[in-house]
Amino acid sequence: MEFYKLFLILTIASTLGAEPSGIQAIINEEIYENIIVVDLNDGVVQEEVQEADPEPIDNKSNGKITTFNVNGINLREGITSEEVFRLESFLIEKDYMNINVDYYFDSKTKQVIMDYQRNNGLASDGIVGKATYEMINNDMLQNNIDISRINLNFTKEIPQNKWIIINKSNNTLYYLRGSNILNRYPVATGKNPGNTPEGQFTIVTKVINPAWGGAGRYTPVKGGEPHNPLGKRWMGLSVGGGGMYGIHGNADSSSIGKYISLGCIRMVNKDVEFLYNEVELRTPVWIGNELKLKEFGVEFN
Repeated sequence: MEFYKLFLILTIASTLGAEPSGIQAIINEEIYENIIVVDLNDGVVQEEVQEADPEPIDNKSNGKITTFNVNGINLREGITSEEVFRLESFLIEKDYMNINVDYYFDSKTKQVIMDYQRNNGLASDGIVGKATYEMINNDMLQNNIDISRINLNFTKEIPQNKWIIINKSNNTLYYLRGSNILNRYPVATGKNPGNTPEGQFTIVTKVINPAWGGAGRYTPVKGGEPHNPLGKRWMGLSVGGGGMYGIHGNADSSSIGKYISLGCIRMVNKDVEFLYNEVELRTPVWIGNELKLKEFGVEFN
């Protein structure tokens, strides 16, 4: 197995044009969020399948009202998400706000949420967690308020089997079969606009318990460790050969929804573990902001 580890290291070093003088010598912290060093078996580590059963985000109540996932990520200042768009739409419906809604949770949204919480007997902290989600859901049901989800329209040919879209404009991963959205997941993407690559890629590696290389400044972490920044799943993208950019878990759930990574796509751990069991190698993954995705034939409205 040591041969395969050395092979992966040398391959990455060759790609970067670096001298193969150890892992730290070939890590470029401006490019890599991680270097994974794992025992490979045709690109796939044999699964010890660990069941994960996240509550679906696309949940409905009474067959009509689209409610918020009470177990979803906490919405707070600094988060970018499709759910922020829906939250602000709800607040406008309740006459708490009078703005053009967007995906970003700013200080004004925080203040309005604090007002809503205070008026409904909740702790006024400006954070939308389980109790606030439940209050909003009850409010929607009692007042017949329907806050629809963002729709995707397709103007060009798209994959007909299972595939993935990652919208950098709202930090949301869409898991589809053809034009049918199977689920939506909040993600974190690159700290700077150019960090997370845009394009039409495929999944080329799948790894359980990936090791983390340290990003050039920290001590590497073994696979499976609870503080591993990659979580317990890695799905490597064809850009960079499967070891440079990937969809993976996290060691800091508060980072989800932010622009914070060096290029990878972070997911909630239970979400990525569920998705890992669903997708196969060569699954298409389209990544971009909404302008780039529109070029591919994907429109959001």
